[in-house]
Order: sequence, then C-alpha cells, then structure tokens
Amino acid sequence: MLINSLFLVKDTAIIQGLLNGTLLKVASKVRMIMSDQALQISPQLEPQKMLLANIATQGWAVATATETYLLLEVGKFAEAQELLDLEIPRFQQNAQQWANNLLNQERPELNTAYRFTAPLFKQHITPERADRIANITQCDLDLSLEKRQEKRDDITVEFQMSYASQFDRHWIHKQVAIAEYLDIYSELSARLESLQAFTNLCQKAEVKNSLALLPSTEKENGWYTLSSVV
Repeated sequence: MLINSLFLVKDTAIIQGLLNGTLLKVASKVRMIMSDQALQISPQLEPQKMLLANIATQGWAVATATETYLLLEVGKFAEAQELLDLEIPRFQQNAQQWANNLLNQERPELNTAYRFTAPLFKQHITPERADRIANITQCDLDLSLEKRQEKRDDITVEFQMSYASQFDRHWIHKQVAIAEYLDIYSELSARLESLQAFTNLCQKAEVKNSLALLPSTEKENGWYTLSSVV
C-alpha cells in the first residue's frame, strides 16, 4: 500500500510538471504574439486602431503575468525576474507612446495628463485617474509634488481664459474617453510593477516557490499580510 502511494505521488508530480511546462509554453507564445500585435499598431486617435491595440495590450499583460506566476509557482524566480525585466520596459514605453499621442493638442500647455484635473472634468474624471495617467506620460513622469501642483494650477488658468469656450461638450466627452482608455494602460503597467515587487520578495525570502508566501486556502477568510524581507 505504501509503495502504491509513493508511485501515485511520483506520478502526480510528473503530471503536474508536464502541465506546468505546457502552460508555460502556451503563455509564452501568447505573450509574444500579443506583444507583437500591440507594438505594430501605431498610436492614433482612431477607434478601430484603439480597439485592436486595447485587446492586444491586455492580452500581452495577462500572458506576461500568467507566465510569471507559473514560473514563480515552480520556484524559477530568476527566470521570472528576467521575463519582467524584459517586458515591463517594453510595455511602459508603448504605454507612453499612446499617452503622448492621445494627449497631443494644438496648445502645448494642454499636452499633459493634468489637464484632466480641470474643473470641467470634475464630474467625469477623478484626480486619482489623472495621477495614474501622469505616470505613463513622458512630460509628467517623475515630477516632484511641487511641479505637479504647478501643472494643476496652470491648467486651471488655461481653462479660465477666453478661448476656453472652444472646449464644448463634444470635446469634453472625447477627453473623458481618452482618459478611460489611457487608464487601462496605466493600471496594467502598475499591476506588472506590483508583480515585479512580489518576484523580488520571493527571491529575498529564499522560499521554495511563491506558494510559500501566500495564505493557505484552508484558512478562514480574512486579512493577510506578506512579511517584508529586507
């Protein structure tokens, strides 16, 4: 009976290993296909291109995250880190290109994510969304808190000037749609960065695999914290 049990455990481990290997290959292939498709679409304010880019970009992010999690589950932390080191810069660069293009206006003063903080957007766009988009906008990236506030103040002044009458309801609705679209890129980028932080934690904790850092499914529902490793 013991021998049969040992063989069962061994066979199960082999099957699980094969499954993980197959899933990794699938995730890797999907990641490469989706990333190629996303990067081939030039950033333009054109509905069809935006839709195709959105699908490809989300597929790229999901496949990258899936492949990373599979590597972490089998303890291949270095490979997971290498994967994220490759994909995150490419993903963020593509996100910045979309942000720079869609935020481009005839008046350079408005070429910033902080234009979404103007009073006329108050009912449509939250300050948090504007801040997230700023994180993928080249001209807003890495600004100090003081500089960010200066941009907000400048935007308020810009929209209070006489020419602001040109910003009609149609223009406002278009800007709201742009903000919603770019926020998809900013959120996906942030999630990949969070996954990178978790990968670093796995390496520092010197655990066998990522499952060792996650709460057991047998525990009761509640709040759990991951121990920090310096």
